[in-house]
Amino acid sequence: MHTDEYEISLTRERNHCRQVVNTTRAALAEREKNHGMTYAEAAKAVAEGRLAISDAEMARWRDDVEALPQWEQRLEEYREALEMMRISASRGD
Repeated sequence: MHTDEYEISLTRERNHCRQVVNTTRAALAEREKNHGMTYAEAAKAVAEGRLAISDAEMARWRDDVEALPQWEQRLEEYREALEMMRISASRGD
């Protein structure tokens, strides 16, 4: 069953996920640019004493690295749900 309310809610959720994905990707890119390395490389450099970065910053970086795939998966699921809803609506299901 297709209703405008469902589609509006799914669209809102998809847009939120897209915003979080974009923001997280930008934050990761900025960190990589600023430090000249990926999170994995930075974690190794910190452990070896070659990089001075706060524990809090490393924790935020790690959290973003871990969260991004989850948000990307949610985004894809909402995209697929909207696509199926629109197909169903066009067939009159």
